[in-house]
Amino acid sequence: MIPHQVIDRPKGYFPVPALKYLRGPYLELVKESLCAERSKQRGVFNLPEVSKMFEEPDKHITPLQGSKLWQIALLELWLCEQGL
Repeated sequence: MIPHQVIDRPKGYFPVPALKYLRGPYLELVKESLCAERSKQRGVFNLPEVSKMFEEPDKHITPLQGSKLWQIALLELWLCEQGL
């Protein structure tokens, strides 16, 4: 049995693993996922804006101090994993 303190607690969130600066294999993974044809065809992301972000990836940081490119790449990778 799961205690009521667990069942009735306020809803939480699942934080995305954060990377602040993309370098090496992580940056390559992000480029591959966001520049893939399936990502372009999906049309979820503003591709001109994503291209600008790749010019200076360290300058595009979220309010919680993570990389914006990393965040959108994780969404893209999740969409691919879901077959969407």
